[in-house]
Amino acid sequence: MGFLMSRCSLGLRICLAILILSLVASAESSALILSGVPGEPELGLKYFKWADETRKVLVARHGFSENRVLLLSDKNTAKAEIEKAFDQLKQQLKPADTFFLFLIGHGSYDKEYKFNIFGPDLTGSDYNKLLSTLNVARIVVVNSTSASGGSIEALAGKNRVIITATKSGGEGNETLFYDHFLAALQKPESDEDKDRKVSTWEAFKYAAAGVERFYKEEGRLATEHSQISVNGAPPTAANVQDIPVMARVTSFQVDRPVVVADARLQALLDQRKEIEQKIETLRINKSSIAEAEYEKALEELSLELARKNQQIRELEKK
Repeated sequence: MGFLMSRCSLGLRICLAILILSLVASAESSALILSGVPGEPELGLKYFKWADETRKVLVARHGFSENRVLLLSDKNTAKAEIEKAFDQLKQQLKPADTFFLFLIGHGSYDKEYKFNIFGPDLTGSDYNKLLSTLNVARIVVVNSTSASGGSIEALAGKNRVIITATKSGGEGNETLFYDHFLAALQKPESDEDKDRKVSTWEAFKYAAAGVERFYKEEGRLATEHSQISVNGAPPTAANVQDIPVMARVTSFQVDRPVVVADARLQALLDQRKEIEQKIETLRINKSSIAEAEYEKALEELSLELARKNQQIRELEKK
């Protein structure tokens, strides 16, 4: 076995990882929403409204279980409370799950990014340490604060999607970004490809367009420029032609398996899901695989998926 593994190419090792990932039959999503301490009372009301509406829409529209959406606001955002929330999440989350962290409020940047909470603020590096304790398939961070772009370097990494309202720590004005991002979670028109799911890319693009439109209509110079970093890659804006695959396939919709009474059909549906997971993971890791090897693996999986779909259709006709 050691001899065989020593001769495996990087692409083959990734294929093995894909196979392991695909053995997981189902996945859930959990979210932690932090509504930080405001400098002014009216801002506090706005931040909490955004946070509470986020909690509601994740459950009502995107299929999150109520006990999997945690909301901490104002004085409950103290370091001890946040750490307690992560301890709860560690017990709840499984290796196939996706975790979403929402930072709503005011941020600052002075050599490092800080999110304003009750008591001593936590830095981007502090949040990275907390996120690194979670054993999950993917992590999505939506940082809507001022100076949020300054957190990208600390938070970006493999299997992570980092969305920020600003392009750097230097953009320190109050942001409009989350107002539009929340609308993307609420409104069907944000579902650009009409697959009944809002991907992290679609929500990011919708929000970025809303911010840009506001400044143009007001005739004002934009003071925020949203960014996205996917799978550890450098951050980009929403106008890129090559859309990051992980952001496109990671949606807010909880992806639960279809359950049917017919045992034979159920087996076929589960097998199809496994093939789809393999294709998805293969596409995400395309840059790490030799082109010929990637094309061959994709062709084989696509044919396998087509055959499985045909088997499902034939059984459904009976």
